[in-house]
Amino acid sequence: MAQGPSSNFLTYLQCYFLTVSYSLGAGVLGLPVTLARAGLTPFLFMMTICLVAQIISIILITDAIQKLVYVQLHAEISLADNDPTNVKESYDGIPLAESSVTDESCFSDVDSAEERSLFSKTESSSDEMPAVNIFILAKVFLPKILSCASTMNFLFYFSVAGISYALAGSQAYAEVFHINSALTVTPFFCWLLNLLAVFGRKLVSPLVSVLTLFKGSLLLVAVIIAFAVSTTIHNKITSNFQYIQDTYLIVTVAIGGAYLTLPFLFTKINYVEHEVRYFRLSVTFGLITVYILEILWCWATLDVVPQIDPCSVSLSQTNNGTYCLPPDYTLQSAAENGEISTIPFTKVINLVYPQYRWIATLISLFIMVSITVSYLYNATVLAHTVEGVIASWWKESWNKSDFMEVKCQNVTSSLANIVFLSVIFIVAMFNPKSFVEVVEKLMSFAANFGLGFFMSIIVWKCTSGKYRDLDVPLPLSKVQIHLQYIVIVFFMTASIYDIVVWISESV
Repeated sequence: MAQGPSSNFLTYLQCYFLTVSYSLGAGVLGLPVTLARAGLTPFLFMMTICLVAQIISIILITDAIQKLVYVQLHAEISLADNDPTNVKESYDGIPLAESSVTDESCFSDVDSAEERSLFSKTESSSDEMPAVNIFILAKVFLPKILSCASTMNFLFYFSVAGISYALAGSQAYAEVFHINSALTVTPFFCWLLNLLAVFGRKLVSPLVSVLTLFKGSLLLVAVIIAFAVSTTIHNKITSNFQYIQDTYLIVTVAIGGAYLTLPFLFTKINYVEHEVRYFRLSVTFGLITVYILEILWCWATLDVVPQIDPCSVSLSQTNNGTYCLPPDYTLQSAAENGEISTIPFTKVINLVYPQYRWIATLISLFIMVSITVSYLYNATVLAHTVEGVIASWWKESWNKSDFMEVKCQNVTSSLANIVFLSVIFIVAMFNPKSFVEVVEKLMSFAANFGLGFFMSIIVWKCTSGKYRDLDVPLPLSKVQIHLQYIVIVFFMTASIYDIVVWISESV
């Protein structure tokens, strides 16, 4: 295969910052308020275990993506049906199907010519990176029923992520502009960004690409400022491993979801060993950066905001000893009211250190911008995904491409997007205090089950049978292959625990 120009340092730097930006979402805002009983040490322990599991998953899924590229470069795989009866020949044991990866059912009608060229397998574009996204990964390596189920799971994940961003964004805007009720903000926040995501796609794509780096920088500044302020306000931080389960689900969200970005980021590099290796390292370092920033943010918040006892604050600038705050100025109160972590933080700063009020406002502003970018990006990905599903269904049902059919398909896609985004809006409006519950339970279940079940099956299939010994640029070692069981156990246990907690709280 002919190779394009070698990827430069900026390519890997972009992969690094995109990983940081995507992973630093709603999880980091919900983390501190779940530490009211557990404290810092149990959180560090669980966070470290989750980081190791996530890094292993990056290694394994990168291998699966390499094999997806190999299959598409050396064989024509049917993306619509994996039925072995459709196989007519094989290449090195890889089945070849009737339809190629250029099947237009894989595309939304609004996809750009550039996106189509990446999916095409022609003589003139044989040196281009072929189709690489998480849905094609599922279509190639999963049976049809599991492929459909995985698509539904990822649609569910994007929907739940949208709900969490809508709740957090409304709170952030209400706090910055001193609006009493976040419900007043929710309609404007959701629908301005929803309409931009559905009908302003050409504007959103470059905007989000630039703001991803800006978002990561804003959160980095917010963490540094929060930690600096915490050096003048000291809480007695208590840790209790008896409540370590309080942090289990939220940490899987806080540094999770990076695997969803791997297929997209992989298209930015060439299919050669050193570039795949540097790509994997850049994503891993991005995840480690998120790990460090979230620990610093939680530490700073615990040092400023009381966990349970509002009288545990010690002011270093006075000789008054402890200081009693109002009962609702604690992490436990914030968790019960479904508040993001910046709200109790800014409450304490404004009351105890009014001279630092500008810092609290600045942090709230950073969070507001961050959540806006997160919601817009998530809504855009959700809309694009829905359009792809509609396009595939439309092609299979009618198999027509005349002008009126295309117009009807576009209208149907837009209506479907409005329905999905309306569900996000309605849930956010009727559950204004459910932010922590949405992030900790729904979002964590969708992410953990997607990785622990669907992606684990893909990894297992890629590391066994005819796919195991494919000549990919950066193959797995025997040790790395066996690490997949850690991922399966950790994330499936998290999924099961999520269900158990939900049932126990419902009874």
